Amino acid sequence: MKEIFSSNRLEDFEIDLPKKGGRIKAEAVTTEQILSWADESQKKLKTELEYLISVAFPKLPEKDQNEFVQKFFRRLRGNFYRQAILFRNEKNELIAAIVFDFGEIEYHGKTVKTIYSILRVISKEYQASGLAQFMGAKVLMELQPDILMLTAYQSAALHAYIRLYEKGAITGFEIYPRLEHIDGKDVLITVPFKDTDLVMHIFKQMFPGVINYDQERIDKAIRNLTVLMTRKNDHEEVYDFNPWEKHGRKDKLAEALGLTYKDGVVVMFKKVSKDC
Repeated sequence: MKEIFSSNRLEDFEIDLPKKGGRIKAEAVTTEQILSWADESQKKLKTELEYLISVAFPKLPEKDQNEFVQKFFRRLRGNFYRQAILFRNEKNELIAAIVFDFGEIEYHGKTVKTIYSILRVISKEYQASGLAQFMGAKVLMELQPDILMLTAYQSAALHAYIRLYEKGAITGFEIYPRLEHIDGKDVLITVPFKDTDLVMHIFKQMFPGVINYDQERIDKAIRNLTVLMTRKNDHEEVYDFNPWEKHGRKDKLAEALGLTYKDGVVVMFKKVSKDC
């Protein structure tokens, strides 16, 4: 089993959700730990995740739903490891989960502490409870990575993370991409040119584990990754709505990035205090 230093992993915790009432228990586990559980415990978690993901993403093809479930049960190669946080209500029902990969990547003689957030899923009953914002802030502020990446495929996910930055739920990080209102105009702020090579390097190191080392998909993702960190033609149409609209209105940020329904965008948080 891989050795994971305590500073690189979360511990179990509990939270109160004022909007919902009741106390939520959060269990932080690595893939290695899950795979050491008894078969019945693993089977129970798999069944719970299948239900949670099917309810949260009803339009997602069953094949893709199953792939999301399997991400909680896969070991990674090399010096990377996968961690999940399982959220349960007072009835011990699984109401949310987040899974992400963690690794320390060498870049020009420096070690860059990096997280790639793979999936954040919340039951419909808790989607307006503030839990989504809490999950993102918890991972960032507790683990303090130099870089956190994720791919957003719709406006709701993209702006949920941007709000963490805008509302001060996280401190000490910059976020890209974003719009800033400067001299009366919306200005697109993307990954600084000096950081582009670093971001590409990290993506190439971490993304293979996200898709289970499928070389064809790895090649496609890298080939279609632009300097704006958009992932062109990344997936087929899976939504019955325009993913880059907010409440029926055009998303100005998505429009500035040139996103279509087949595209994703890599969202990046970079720690301000360290020069990577």
